[in-house]
Amino acid sequence: MPAVNQAAAAATQPALDPSLTLALAVASKAAYDYYGGKPITPPPGYVQVDAWTGWDAFLFTGSEEKYGLVFRNSDDPGTYIFAFRGTDSDLDAYEDAHFLEVEFLPTQGSLSPPAHVAAGFYGIYDGKGDAMTQSMREQLFALIEKYQPQLLYVTGHSLGAALSQLFSLDLTVSEPRTALNLNFSSPMVGTASWQVAYAARIPDSASLRVYNFWDYVPSLPPSDFGFLPVGASFRTAFYVRGEWFPHAISRHSIVNLTTVLSHALPQTPQQWSGTFADYVDPSLTMRSTPPPAGADMQWADRMGSYMAAEGSLREI
Repeated sequence: MPAVNQAAAAATQPALDPSLTLALAVASKAAYDYYGGKPITPPPGYVQVDAWTGWDAFLFTGSEEKYGLVFRNSDDPGTYIFAFRGTDSDLDAYEDAHFLEVEFLPTQGSLSPPAHVAAGFYGIYDGKGDAMTQSMREQLFALIEKYQPQLLYVTGHSLGAALSQLFSLDLTVSEPRTALNLNFSSPMVGTASWQVAYAARIPDSASLRVYNFWDYVPSLPPSDFGFLPVGASFRTAFYVRGEWFPHAISRHSIVNLTTVLSHALPQTPQQWSGTFADYVDPSLTMRSTPPPAGADMQWADRMGSYMAAEGSLREI
């Protein structure tokens, strides 16, 4: 990619705090491990102190599932991380995100004009069933009451990133406090009404979305639904080297994204060109480059012609 394009891409990026960003990526991965029953690795300097669940609805039934973790800073007990997971597969956001619109109702107060979000995300955040006594949102606000964080970092990957944004706006409207949302690989959560409501209450400096240019999930849902992203954007660019197949899970992986960030963030500008082993399939090699300049690609709109689009932009 020509150097002028690299410089243009770098100029539009917000600067990320390397230690904080990587800590939140580790927390997001830990939330997946919690769901999967694997050992939890907390971010450096934090301890895991609590957790919450959510309701996964399916037709006329559903189940209560593990959904997130609370971490407390060991040196500053007033600082906490709330980390949301995606589902058991990185790309289950395709299945869980039902993009029919519903009105977002904050726990306290109201939004005027109303904001509309994806029913699938909102159902996980607000729903409950069977013996589940509190919805995800009720559990989250109970945790806020229990720990009284002075500084709160809210994060998540994929579906978890979408849920983190619902919670961030809810918290800002219902119980304002110092909080930063830094999320990873998020699909879009709501329509223009959501974008307006979010931007009016949460500045870009307090909400950052980090993602891979070549990842399809941040372009979901397709543009016909009229959904829009929120917060400032920081994009990386990585893909499987020398492969014609998109390897969508590899592009979306929180571990692969963390690897790229660990190399890019200490640099000026915060970009990295290099290769590394794919976490999803270690026999494959990932290639990281500076992200292309210009607008994001609407991958969800052009699934049938993605190869032509990619071939015009990236190096093999």
